[in-house]
Amino acid sequence: MKIVSWNINGIRASKINLKTLFDSLDADVICLQETKVTRDQLDEPTAIVEGYNSYFSFSRKRSGYSGVANFCRDTATPYSAEEGLTSLLNQKDDGKVESYGDVTHFSTDELEALDAEGRTVITQHQIQTGDGKDAHLAIINVYCPRVDPEREDRKVYKMRFLALLQTRAEALLQSGSHVIVLGDINLNHKKIDNCDPDLENWGKAPSRMWMNQFLWEPGRDPDIDPVDDTAEFLGTTSTVKGGLFVDTFRHLYPNKTDAYSNWCTLTSARETNYGRRLDYIMCDVPMAKSDLKESWVMKDVEGSDHCPVKTEFTASFLPAIKCPALCTKYMPEFVGKQQKLSSFFMKSAKSNSSLSKQDCGRSPKKTISSKTSVDEKKTEKVLKTKSPNKPGCGLKRLDSDRSEYLGPEAKRRKGDIKKNLSIPKQSNLMNFFGKSTSKNNISSDNSQRSQTNSEINACQNGHESTSEKCESVHLTNETKVDLVSSDDTDSPSSSQEQKSGKVTVKKTSSIAWKNLLKGPPTAPLCKGHKEPCLLRTVKKEGPNKGKQFFVCCRAEGLSSNPEARCDFFKWVDNKK
Repeated sequence: MKIVSWNINGIRASKINLKTLFDSLDADVICLQETKVTRDQLDEPTAIVEGYNSYFSFSRKRSGYSGVANFCRDTATPYSAEEGLTSLLNQKDDGKVESYGDVTHFSTDELEALDAEGRTVITQHQIQTGDGKDAHLAIINVYCPRVDPEREDRKVYKMRFLALLQTRAEALLQSGSHVIVLGDINLNHKKIDNCDPDLENWGKAPSRMWMNQFLWEPGRDPDIDPVDDTAEFLGTTSTVKGGLFVDTFRHLYPNKTDAYSNWCTLTSARETNYGRRLDYIMCDVPMAKSDLKESWVMKDVEGSDHCPVKTEFTASFLPAIKCPALCTKYMPEFVGKQQKLSSFFMKSAKSNSSLSKQDCGRSPKKTISSKTSVDEKKTEKVLKTKSPNKPGCGLKRLDSDRSEYLGPEAKRRKGDIKKNLSIPKQSNLMNFFGKSTSKNNISSDNSQRSQTNSEINACQNGHESTSEKCESVHLTNETKVDLVSSDDTDSPSSSQEQKSGKVTVKKTSSIAWKNLLKGPPTAPLCKGHKEPCLLRTVKKEGPNKGKQFFVCCRAEGLSSNPEARCDFFKWVDNKK
């Protein structure tokens, strides 16, 4: 069996059809992190992929944030599935994985908060091990929180999340099931998992200390501080044991370098492989010893700032007959049980036909004939008028009748509006480039424009027998603009052009526009490669936010790499 873990950085952003993408990965179970989709955003092409059954966990806090999903081939259908590390998100008892461990060390509010961001989904499968024995396997797909150095609460959140993850994983292991913990763990365990490690505080990072105690003894890093008291350490509880899982990649390749799975896209660090290994597939120790076959970091697969990681076992899946209740194909919107919003705007054939017969059978005269007042007779006149759009029984009120109801004052207002429509409210842009005209010229120009418009309307209404007249009307209404230098404006030809309808723009005007609409500053050459630099803008909060600066255009890399970005830096001087 083959299992893939991939932080896809937005499942809806994939440029390839999901089935084609999944088939290219050649795996039985594909575990995705950072799907960035909530329940209301999940569409059918994403949820239902031919040949696979899927299980999602959504963020309850923010839209387009976090989220994980397991896509299992039909040949690897699980018999149970649930989202979250606790039982709080699973209201149905059908298809639960269970085995939650001792969670008394967590408050109810804490448990709800740890499961509210959609960071875990678990599928449990029936497998046949390499030696022919039937067994159970729980696959825990997690997207661990990232530590924000400026927020202490997120540091605590991540460590408590890791403590709950270990509690659940060890509880499933104790229930007799094999366990695989995989996903974007958002930490690099050993120094060779980071292209440029911070050697000063390497062994004191709390998340790295948690990872070290979570793995078995041969896979630990001696340079990382041990966890002496699990009850006091924020990332563990007093009931966990530690040392029960194996990093499958490092178990097979303990000294392999440059095996990174994440790169910064802003600095094009993937080009120079200036990255980190944040994605792991970890299995329990007995399974690693008996069934672990191969492990890869799939660097060639693009589409995200992470690449997939893959592990193969000698064991094989035994598919369940029926998918568990969490499967997306059972969601009401995908089985036809839930009405969509668009259905409320669609016409019903039966109701419309019956309604039209009833309405057409009625006589408007009968309902109004008993009324004898003047206003009632006008109403009758309106109701008799049929809508031109609906030749059946549609009714429409005429504008003339509407004005009669409103009285002479409304008619006066209506007349004023029509008068105002003939007056142009917006000046022509060409007027700003020509000489100022007197009131007499304006009035004559308006009369000429109205005469031209009437001729155009006559052409459109079919009053002209030939198309030549229409073309001549359009041509006389055109205005030409010629940009000439200031030296040429005194020539007789330019004065004739102004009289003939052409507008001359002086050179000083174009210079003024250029000064007003300045383009980006000229890029300097970097000192390392003598190449034009890139223009960047500071987006981080602080005194420099919004400022622009130039850096080398090469991809980020080690300082010893001559092909990588040099240390050139220059602020943009906006005063120039």
